[in-house]
Amino acid sequence: MAIYSNTRIVLRHLTARLMNDLITGTVVSPGSGTFVCAETPWEVADDYFNKYLEVFCYAGTGVGTSGNPTDWVNSTHTLTFLPAATLTAGDSVEMHLLYRVGEYNDAINLAIDMAARDALLHKVDESITLDDDTYQYTLPTQFLWVHSIQMESSTSGVYDSETPIDPRYWRILKAATLELEFVKNLWSPTDGRVLRIDGLASPSKLDIDTEACPIDPFYVVQQAAAILHQSRIRGADDESKFHTTQMAICQKLADTQLARMRVSVGGARPVVEV
Repeated sequence: MAIYSNTRIVLRHLTARLMNDLITGTVVSPGSGTFVCAETPWEVADDYFNKYLEVFCYAGTGVGTSGNPTDWVNSTHTLTFLPAATLTAGDSVEMHLLYRVGEYNDAINLAIDMAARDALLHKVDESITLDDDTYQYTLPTQFLWVHSIQMESSTSGVYDSETPIDPRYWRILKAATLELEFVKNLWSPTDGRVLRIDGLASPSKLDIDTEACPIDPFYVVQQAAAILHQSRIRGADDESKFHTTQMAICQKLADTQLARMRVSVGGARPVVEV
């Protein structure tokens, strides 16, 4: 499976463009609760942006600043927003009419969660150091499947890939905290040696805008769009019918792409029930 590296900013902007809900710009002449932006997409009539839900600074000194547009003066290209805050010249901003930044971010993370058992990622962990007479260790997070476990052949970090620990000698205890347990009568840990766990992990949700997503952006964007359309279905009115139709289109595309992303687990041992 290909590994992608689109950040949450990129995924949010791709999703917002698909929803026809994105205008971006660069701040000039900032003031308290105002700034000037004279780029082409902003060439609209006075008060045009007053109906927009949010102006959000996604890069620069004022990153994270969010406000509600309250006035747009075309002749001076000045946007006023509340709550009042001062951005910095060169800051990058995005504007949304239909959905807030938080809604986009939540939909993106839910889309990633929905692919957790299909868009599996190869994961290698070497965080466990063995102790004599200790046979149970907390399994590192995110592992859904384990292919093999090796113990380094010396404390210098050398592994013999041809001789993984026999799978009969270890097991996963599915308790509140997943534990890796070695069968005491069959295998003994060597003090100070490091374990290498090789397996498959679920993709992580994105906590910050600069964090990258390792799975196919086409799937993420289409699934996030389906989730956003679903959130606006309220009944049988024309707007709800529009969102229902668009949701179905996006969901079909997302499902098709997700099927292509499924990874064979081979002979790996499941960490959690499947």
